[in-house]
Amino acid sequence: MRALYPLSLIYSFLYKLDRSFSKQKKLHKPVISVGNITLGGTGKTSIVIELLKLLVKNELNPTVLTRGYLRKTKKPVILKNGVINVDVSVSGDEPMLIAKTVPDASVIVGADRYANAIKFANKESTDVYVLDDGFQHWSIKRDLDIVCINAFNPFGNGMLIPAGILREPVNALRRADILILTNSDMINQTKLENLQSKILNLTGKTPIVTCYSSFEYKTLDLKTDFDIKVLNEMSLYSLSAVGFTSGFKNSILKSGLKIKGSIILRDHSNFDNKFLNNIVNKKYRNTYFIVTAKDAVKFENIDESIKRKIIVLKVLPKFITGKNQWEKSILGILQSF
Repeated sequence: MRALYPLSLIYSFLYKLDRSFSKQKKLHKPVISVGNITLGGTGKTSIVIELLKLLVKNELNPTVLTRGYLRKTKKPVILKNGVINVDVSVSGDEPMLIAKTVPDASVIVGADRYANAIKFANKESTDVYVLDDGFQHWSIKRDLDIVCINAFNPFGNGMLIPAGILREPVNALRRADILILTNSDMINQTKLENLQSKILNLTGKTPIVTCYSSFEYKTLDLKTDFDIKVLNEMSLYSLSAVGFTSGFKNSILKSGLKIKGSIILRDHSNFDNKFLNNIVNKKYRNTYFIVTAKDAVKFENIDESIKRKIIVLKVLPKFITGKNQWEKSILGILQSF
């Protein structure tokens, strides 16, 4: 990776240039950002969903502003009421999952998040905007910055991309209002405490600690329980296109099931019938495949013979510490408006 260090210097220069020339614009409603300082796999989407549930529970109307990574159109799209007649190739996988999981929230997908918020302002009764992957999105002024850190691999080798996984230097965490350590169960207590101390010393803030819990197996509709009794002696594999596959496999093991192997694709990759038919119906005939909820939304146009062999693992983030801090910080910001 050190051979890529010169490219990291170029990235650092462009990153600073982008920030210095970006002028923050304020929206007409409060903005809560959820982001990270590393490449994917920090559990950001799960935290966005938990935030939306908290807002809806408090009778607020949230609207998510998100880019929609690797979708096949540049035209902005809005997802509402659990999503009807919108293909995942148009929305992107994470926006689709958010919209399906929290149907009372609206999700606006498109690269220019400020322009999209203004464009749809008269069509949406929005109380608060949630800026997805917003920590490095300089053009929108936010009222609360939440940053997720993967406890298993918090900062990689300490270098900026492409030599490392950092999108910003670690000291950028000082800008954050709330820091959340995810996947805390994947390291021992000593390492966890050392990481908490490091973050506290750097930022002056005590991070909230979370892990995944409440493991449920569902069919592809994400609602119907999957009867694992039908597995019998069938083989189990994981199939994923997410940023942190080790965390996914850890959740499978914690749920009580064992897998024979894993098929791993690049984060956000789409599945097609040709690829899946070769894997599911030919190469691994007597096998069921466990996927994440994020990947499950990509199976709508897949053959039924393949769908029958797909199991979805749904998990929820559990607050080990800091739940009261989390709720008070979020609701406190909104009360000031």
